[in-house]
Amino acid sequence: MAQDEIPTGKIDRASRFLKTGLRMGGNYMRHVGKKALLQPSTSDDLDRANGQAILEEFTKLRGTALKMAQMLSMDSVNLSQAFTNVLQQAQSSVPPMSAPMAINTFKKSVGKYPEEVFDRFNPLAVAAASMGQVHEAWKDGRRLAVKVQYPGVAESIQSDMAIVKRFAPTFVKASAKEMEPYFEEVESKLLEETDYTYELASSMAFKDACQDLPGVEFPDYFPEYSGKRVLTMSWLEGLHLRPFLDENPSQALKNQVAQTVWDLYEHQVHVLKRVNADPHPGNFLFRLDGTVGLLDFGCTKTFSGAVYDDYFKLADPNLYNDPQTTDAALRKLSIIREDDTPERLAYLTPLFARLIQLMSKPLSLGEFYFGDESYYEEVAALGKEIAKLREVRGSKEYLFINRTFFGLFSIMRALDAHVVTKSKYLQFDPVAA
Repeated sequence: MAQDEIPTGKIDRASRFLKTGLRMGGNYMRHVGKKALLQPSTSDDLDRANGQAILEEFTKLRGTALKMAQMLSMDSVNLSQAFTNVLQQAQSSVPPMSAPMAINTFKKSVGKYPEEVFDRFNPLAVAAASMGQVHEAWKDGRRLAVKVQYPGVAESIQSDMAIVKRFAPTFVKASAKEMEPYFEEVESKLLEETDYTYELASSMAFKDACQDLPGVEFPDYFPEYSGKRVLTMSWLEGLHLRPFLDENPSQALKNQVAQTVWDLYEHQVHVLKRVNADPHPGNFLFRLDGTVGLLDFGCTKTFSGAVYDDYFKLADPNLYNDPQTTDAALRKLSIIREDDTPERLAYLTPLFARLIQLMSKPLSLGEFYFGDESYYEEVAALGKEIAKLREVRGSKEYLFINRTFFGLFSIMRALDAHVVTKSKYLQFDPVAA
């Protein structure tokens, strides 16, 4: 059912966040009550109920809230499969806004009504996501995709982030001042995503830089039919990840599309030094011929110079043979701090070294099976230990880079893929498996 109104006021949106928290608290109390009465209620049942609460309430808010749900849905390393399975609906199955709202937004952004611009325009959305929804249109016999942003999304980001800032210290043992750089990074990227003129330029630049890669297809873009809240491109055929998997593709085909996506990011990271930092499944269209369509370059991160060098230095397995080089590398990324005591260092250094080595394992091996559940169990166990610190560790520069790799790993895992991960651009040699 189409949504006729999206909450944009600070009070309305804050009450939705509060309602979500109350629903999750109620879910926990029911879970505990059932256990006390010896009625069936598993942790997966609780996770599914909480995932549904977040999905339903954040879907009504759109924007920052729904983007957070999408980010959670990709973290299959630290969160349960039951929880992420529910939230994966936020990637491509979101109720649209009403046709009058979409048409009005188009008119405000482009300066004309859709019927004045296109030969034909479908006022009913064919897909909806966190920031906007997609409509079909036709011009000169060509089928187009017109992305229209939800009204009030850009204006609500700062108020939403203010709510997040207020509650974050409850969960993370860090001062608001210490966390401020991370909030600034998230807020700047979210604002970037709401500017479709930026996304248009970014999309065209990525298409130009990646068009020679085998197996990938970008849409054509139409600046003359676009604006700050509207982006028009050619229509790409293909299936999002879950419908693609429902077609029961062969493992060879799943490996092929996984390799294509991996090689795309290899090119972005090591050649362009700029990545699409939002690799959730809704931004890919998988085809049964093995090709992949690419969408949405609104969230990008430049990744060059010392930021690049220091980050990938950690992927070299030889680094961890020497405690001094390990310590120096972790300090450069602000994982280890100057004020850490010797006792603290003795605990933190091996802990984070183990986690980084584990996350770098696909690169260090040169070939990796992303369907190995024991791998994710090991990462999750370390993640839980680190979560007990309730501290913010690491430079804000790597926030979206880490998000990129988490999203990429999540897609590889869903495809149960064997991927050649050896990089042509890193200086260390893969170790034996």
